[in-house]
Amino acid sequence: MWGNNWSDLDLGMEKFEDVAKRGIKFIEEINRVYRGKRVLVVSHGALIGLTLQHLLPERFPTTYIENTSLTILKNIEGNWNCNLYNCTLHLK
Repeated sequence: MWGNNWSDLDLGMEKFEDVAKRGIKFIEEINRVYRGKRVLVVSHGALIGLTLQHLLPERFPTTYIENTSLTILKNIEGNWNCNLYNCTLHLK
């Protein structure tokens, strides 16, 4: 329908960098509002993965998020840490 180079076309999709920025803004707001509390966030894997890639680029140059997987982020004294990533043990 759009030709062989369809993936190079601007089809009005949100850019990955903008998705990551939105994710980081959200997670920082949650951290500010609920500091010191545990918060469950449910989201699409792409938003989680892109946010992790920009929040912790050394650890996550790429990401793959399984459906219903668990990822735990902690902010300790202003530093983000991911001590559980893409865990699906609860599905077995």
